[in-house]
Amino acid sequence: MGLIQYGIEKAGIPTISITHLADLSEKVRIPRALHLRFPLGRSFGRAGEQDLQRKILLDAIYYLREMTVPETIIKLPYKWKGKHK
Repeated sequence: MGLIQYGIEKAGIPTISITHLADLSEKVRIPRALHLRFPLGRSFGRAGEQDLQRKILLDAIYYLREMTVPETIIKLPYKWKGKHK
């Protein structure tokens, strides 16, 4: 994903990723990322959790505009509830 993001950014379009693996995202130097400690494939929470999904999307839009330092990863405060499946 990092190479794609850098290509898009080079064209003048800012990007942001949602990552579950912050260490890996740091190693590949993602331009901007939000880290969630959710199971892989559940970047926006469980199906039907519209309030949480909206919050994560609004966070992504907010941080896309506010993150000015390259290769920044922000850990979002949301917690996964229940067992990972």
